[in-house]
Amino acid sequence: MASPRFGTDGWRAVIAEEFTFDNVRRVTAGIEAALRGEGDGAIVVGHDGRFLGHRFALAVAGTLMAAGRRVVLTTEPCPTPATSCEVVASGAPFAIVVTASHNPSHFNGLKVKDRFGSSAGSEITAACEQHVPDAPPALLPADEGLKRGLLSERSFFEAHRDRLARMVDLEAIRRSGLVVVNDPMHGSAGLLLERLLSGGAARVTTLHAAPDPLFGGLHPEPLEQNLTELRDAVLSSRAAVGVATDGDGDRIGAFDEKGRFVSPLRLSPLLAWSLIKKGRRGPLGKTFANTILLDRVARHYGLPFSTFPVGFKYIANEMKAGRMLLGGEESGGIGVEGYIPERDGTLVSLLILQAMVDEGKPLSEMVADMGHEFGELYYTRRDLPLSSADGKRLVDGIRKNPPKVLGGMKVTGLDDLDGLKLLFGDDGWILFRASGTEPVLRVYSETPSPETLERVMKEGLALIS
Repeated sequence: MASPRFGTDGWRAVIAEEFTFDNVRRVTAGIEAALRGEGDGAIVVGHDGRFLGHRFALAVAGTLMAAGRRVVLTTEPCPTPATSCEVVASGAPFAIVVTASHNPSHFNGLKVKDRFGSSAGSEITAACEQHVPDAPPALLPADEGLKRGLLSERSFFEAHRDRLARMVDLEAIRRSGLVVVNDPMHGSAGLLLERLLSGGAARVTTLHAAPDPLFGGLHPEPLEQNLTELRDAVLSSRAAVGVATDGDGDRIGAFDEKGRFVSPLRLSPLLAWSLIKKGRRGPLGKTFANTILLDRVARHYGLPFSTFPVGFKYIANEMKAGRMLLGGEESGGIGVEGYIPERDGTLVSLLILQAMVDEGKPLSEMVADMGHEFGELYYTRRDLPLSSADGKRLVDGIRKNPPKVLGGMKVTGLDDLDGLKLLFGDDGWILFRASGTEPVLRVYSETPSPETLERVMKEGLALIS
């Protein structure tokens, strides 16, 4: 394998093709060399429930120990945010997580977390790439690491639970009597939400709790089309809400009590508005494919607002600098001031429940209130299987000859911060962007009505057919 390329959030590859034990050792060696100056404390190593996840994590640990580093290894598959919380709790210089997040089951990968628990920035991942050796480095077996005192193992649950408990009133949620259906999609969040809320009047039912390397045959991303069982369970159990997290537990999707999908593009502004109504103030932000509703909330309250390229690491940088009350990405990653600078699907699930308790309203009514206050917008996304090069070539064609009108919407401008976005004033947009984590071209759009959205997407897709 040539020198690996780190995408939007770490290195990902197909298992047994590029994601092999030898290449995991090479990439780990590159990460260790690039971050050698960050401190000599024990490195935290986590993994999710993907195929051979624990053995790949042992390869990471063995490579680090052979380089003279001490390692703290998770005893069980755990959400990526749990590893991030463990970094902060233990004062580790950085962490490596074996996960491919929401990618399909035949992928695996490595994420790098800095000492703040945040996704490593572009300058760090570029340095990691440059330090990857041509050949697999030495590896120290786990049993030898234990004998030498270089390896310790523990659950990261306690660090994760303690950090989450600082963000919400768990007792108030437990007392609420809310009926919740949770779907971790066979990913590493598992029974976490149910464990956190046990012992009170609230009742949490968990679907697909057992880790499954094949994710039950579904793509482990909390999109509406992947969550039909969750929707059905919400309706059949008359639950107040259904929540879902992705393969490594850092992204969120939700259904209201009527079985209607509440996408991250509505959850981000809804939670921002909830925090503001409780007296919180601070800058808001979004990644490039996220909703105009966040802009409108910020403008209504006179709050600073920023838009960043796709990738939560850009929002995380603002959180580390104390410049972000809430930041969200289209794909369901949402970060909130006061937590670590990291997205966390379980945190957002708890914040939804907290908002419902605080306002005494069902989720459907809260979403309706937001629509009355800030306007209605409708969103969709299509993923087209294309190589990065082919996707960029098609996008360049639109850039050279953009339409003046698309789906009846006047194109008022272009924005190429990340991909190419055609702007429809303050009423919507369509974005063409090659994914940084998968060989797909993503096409996203947001407009004021479902009918307009359908027309815009139809004509937008025709531009690249």
